[in-house]
Amino acid sequence: MKNHWKTILITSFLLVFVSCASNDPKETTDSKNQDTKSNSRNVNMEDPEKGGKKFGCIEGNCVNGVGKYVYENGDIYTGSFKNDLRDGAGNFLYADGEKFNGTYVEDKKQGPGEYNFKNGDKYVGEFQNGQINGKGTYSFKDGKSVSGDFTSDGQEGIGVLMDDGKSRNCKIAGRKLLCE
Repeated sequence: MKNHWKTILITSFLLVFVSCASNDPKETTDSKNQDTKSNSRNVNMEDPEKGGKKFGCIEGNCVNGVGKYVYENGDIYTGSFKNDLRDGAGNFLYADGEKFNGTYVEDKKQGPGEYNFKNGDKYVGEFQNGQINGKGTYSFKDGKSVSGDFTSDGQEGIGVLMDDGKSRNCKIAGRKLLCE
């Protein structure tokens, strides 16, 4: 009977210990959210731009300072951090080849910036709350450009289309360009 109680106590202790250890927040990740940073999740010591597989903060201070952070999906942010968020000047290279160079406030694009799309188009102008909003110029890879006021992440707005030295007033509706 004495050994029976000893076995029950040891088993109970182990169950409590394993239960507590498995709830460590440092060990959980949300792969759906690229903005979840866990500096303790490094796979190896190689720079991914040189063919390695490391992710997390690979350089500098990614909490309060300047650093380089690689997300599990291959996106790379290099720039300023404040309170573990992108904040200040920075560059974001997306795994699909798109790029953003500009300013962040509390992890969102804010203020002046430049976004290069993988199809060769480019937007240079204002961002608000992480989206294309404000004055800017959208340049198409074929040389045409629209300068104006953009809203709804660039899906709406008014502007002037420059095409082969000629200008036309246009409206942007549902990301479609409607010109006079």
